[in-house]
Amino acid sequence: MAFDIDAWARSPAGRRFQCFDPYKTYAACDSYRFVHADGKVGKELNPDTEALFLIGKEAFKRIRQGEDISEDEFREGCSSYWLLIDELRATMGELNDQGRVVARSSNGEPMPLDITLLDDNQVISICWQSYSGRGAVKCEDETAGVFRELFLFHALREIDNALIGMALDGREAVVAAIAAANSMSYAIAIESGSEKEQEIRRDMAYRGAIEKLKRDPKQAAKAKVKECWNDWQLKPSNYKGKSAFAKDMMAKFEELDSQAVITRWCGQWEREAAE
Repeated sequence: MAFDIDAWARSPAGRRFQCFDPYKTYAACDSYRFVHADGKVGKELNPDTEALFLIGKEAFKRIRQGEDISEDEFREGCSSYWLLIDELRATMGELNDQGRVVARSSNGEPMPLDITLLDDNQVISICWQSYSGRGAVKCEDETAGVFRELFLFHALREIDNALIGMALDGREAVVAAIAAANSMSYAIAIESGSEKEQEIRRDMAYRGAIEKLKRDPKQAAKAKVKECWNDWQLKPSNYKGKSAFAKDMMAKFEELDSQAVITRWCGQWEREAAE
């Protein structure tokens, strides 16, 4: 059975910091190295890791807001981050079902989206655009504070992803490092209360999220799977059932790594066709 990376990313293991522990790294003011969850101090910083370290230090400082924060409070903040991501993803699903979230291919055709494939940054950015699209949000606005904190925690998550990328794939490290820096800038824009600054940053975040959707190979593969599913409906003898269909789609499209997800798509399309 193929490894389901999407399921792992939402599991308790996938939602832990893998390469460093932000609290152990930044709670001590004199620390100038990444610290792992087991307390082991990492290597000396080089120019690349130093830049990541400083972004994370600034994010952690802004999470603290000038007050001491216990380790339990920080862990609770991390848990709240994931709960909010799940809630926002559910909201995104509702908006998508209502046709209010539309990505278009290079030829202008609407692309079918699977909200479950959105990464954290896409979820936060698109929901931020939806919430604050009528103008600037104020610093004292409770919901604005929620988005600000989401971006700060996301910056820490992307630093962890960048460190993983440095060990595995330099290109992915660059993408994650840019995402960490962008998340910091979005949080600072919300703190500023400036309508112009928020408009610029909000639109940048939204456009980036939608462009990433267009380039996402899984989203493109889903559109092709939908075409195959339509053909199957015309020729039911092609497959014995959803499992056989999903297994064949896994073989045809290497971008897909979960037979269960494809089976779920089939159920979704069946319901849509019935309606």
